[in-house]
Amino acid sequence: LEPAPVRSTQRKLMTDIVTGGSAASLACIFSNPFEVVKTRLQLQGEMGSSSAQGRVYKGLMDAFVKIPREEGILAIQKGLAPGMVYQFFMNGARLGIYPTLKRLLKDDGTHSPMNVLRQIGAGATSGAIGAVIGSPFFMVKCRLQAMSKIAKNSGNLHANQHDYKGMIDGLWKVYKEEGASGWFRGIDGAVPRVMVGSASQLATYETVKQRILATGYLHDGVLCHFSSSMVSGIVVTTIMNPFDVVSTRLYTQPQGERRIYSGP
Repeated sequence: LEPAPVRSTQRKLMTDIVTGGSAASLACIFSNPFEVVKTRLQLQGEMGSSSAQGRVYKGLMDAFVKIPREEGILAIQKGLAPGMVYQFFMNGARLGIYPTLKRLLKDDGTHSPMNVLRQIGAGATSGAIGAVIGSPFFMVKCRLQAMSKIAKNSGNLHANQHDYKGMIDGLWKVYKEEGASGWFRGIDGAVPRVMVGSASQLATYETVKQRILATGYLHDGVLCHFSSSMVSGIVVTTIMNPFDVVSTRLYTQPQGERRIYSGP
């Protein structure tokens, strides 16, 4: 039989993975419309070379108005199912493994430069593991969100638009056309994306939270966590966005002779 401390550590790890993944998956319901808009905006520069597509959206609000108006209200939630599955596996692994890695790296709970480096290392490593596990679902999510109903009905599909009925259909078609390795196409862009995002997010959150608590103005409660998350979110979005653009384009690009990018 395993010693009690080992069983306790294993239970805590599984609890962290399940709770972290479940929370991120449910949050996806509210964040997914922004993911749809983000994906369209990130791809339209590439699709601008196609006379059939041109530049469709002027910006964030224009896309939020045009997508449901021209494709139906449900279009703003394209890719929700793979998005939720991706968030569960990616963030479950990322948030669940992060505390364990911090303990292994002898995190001392301070905001010293050396300890911040430990947090960055733990965040980057847990992010890389999460990116690999969630990669197939992120790819299908991107491809479903890139698919325009107008382009499909008109027959003017751009090379980076894939006609999938849903998550299962997308995964099956990728497998039929490219084999199991096709599920991880574009992972060379996804791993650095999540590593950078995870390292900056988790380390920034920890550091900001500690500094807020050190001021004595806030206690370790909802407002402190909210404030730390807001600062962390701004930092991670700024740092991560270039990697996100590259990752989205790698995941949606066609293969073979029509391939646009050789890598990140």
